[in-house]
Amino acid sequence: MSQFIDQVRIKIRSGDGGNGLVAWRREKYEPMGGPAGGNGGRGGHVYLEASRDLSTLIDFRYRSIFEADHGARGGPKARHGRQGEDLTIKVPIGTVARDLASQQVIADLVEDGQRVLIAEGGKGGRGNAQLASPTRRAPHFCEPGQPGVGRELELELKLLADVGIVGLPNAGKSTLLSVMTAARPKIADYPFTTLEPNLGVVEAPEGGGFVLADIPGLVSGAARGIGLGHKFLRHIERTRLLIHLADLSLEDVQGNIMLVNQELNLYSEKLGRLPQILVLNKVDIVDEERRQSTKAALEREAAAWLKASSTPPVLTISSATGEGIEELRKLILELLSKQPVVEPLYEVVIDERAYNHQDQGFVVLRQKKLFTVIGDRIDRLVAVTNLRSPESLHHLHEVLRAMGVIDALIKEGAKPGSEVVLGGSSFSFGEELF
Repeated sequence: MSQFIDQVRIKIRSGDGGNGLVAWRREKYEPMGGPAGGNGGRGGHVYLEASRDLSTLIDFRYRSIFEADHGARGGPKARHGRQGEDLTIKVPIGTVARDLASQQVIADLVEDGQRVLIAEGGKGGRGNAQLASPTRRAPHFCEPGQPGVGRELELELKLLADVGIVGLPNAGKSTLLSVMTAARPKIADYPFTTLEPNLGVVEAPEGGGFVLADIPGLVSGAARGIGLGHKFLRHIERTRLLIHLADLSLEDVQGNIMLVNQELNLYSEKLGRLPQILVLNKVDIVDEERRQSTKAALEREAAAWLKASSTPPVLTISSATGEGIEELRKLILELLSKQPVVEPLYEVVIDERAYNHQDQGFVVLRQKKLFTVIGDRIDRLVAVTNLRSPESLHHLHEVLRAMGVIDALIKEGAKPGSEVVLGGSSFSFGEELF
């Protein structure tokens, strides 16, 4: 049995940039060859992309961690390192992505093929060929690549349907969907609700048509989390029109309609204000008098308790025999032609967290006379430094001073001769690092 998964969390990380390289020209007739170390390659970006080939987020239950390729180290003869391959994560149309750290919506994917960058790959470090200058013609150092961006996202699927069918359990919503479209939801003759929303396309004779969604039945308290319907109310937030389906064979038809509308309003005022068509189903199992009297009562009173500016249309149908279905289809098309196209649900912020800002942070830990400096950039700097080269050590010192590491060590009490650990290597403060 398939599962309808509409809310998941994933962890993503873009690729690290490759380190630059220190290398030298070694041509036969160039005994004093200059710097020739190439730049590291960029790490792979990570994208989200909407695809009509997917209908749920179930694949993310089996895979929730995504990492793009790292960039390769620079090569000799000033060759650039290979760029990390970008990673594209496919999601269903209607997926909303939220950054868990900031709780900001960063993507609302409503079109097939719509794509958004969610993690920029780290930039590659420069090799010594590019670091050469008129005043420093033969640098013995290079730059480390930048780290990728790591973050955690929540993905939430909000179905893209023009029309939503709402009503109590067993009102006949799934049957109506199957009659009007080619969708084949699971249908059974017992008073239990559908376990997942279903989508179908209603074709129009002149071309086009509309997408119809069957939402699991609402019960009293649904907006507070009682029953199943509350889990799926989010899927009708994008709809432009509601078919409110009621079982004409039940005793209190008006009370049942009012109950469902109360739950819609409690969940969202926007849902409560959506235009509705009141549809009385199962006319094939009630007498004509009940059919006409119930319809007349709804036409008189519905506008008041639906808070509508005009009387909602009331139709009688039988999903079992097909009576009234064509009339309903024509009315839906007519009303949709007068409704504006749905705007995006969310204001999507500029996603600064997707972009790779160099992390300058570090921490100095002191244990008696031992000082340890912890920081991602520092580790990367030490990893690409030739610790046997005075020029490379001098460059490392210049970068550390610019970052504020030297001042921080002095503030913590480091004195000439103190042992300092950087990137797993030990230095003598005041001698090697001063």
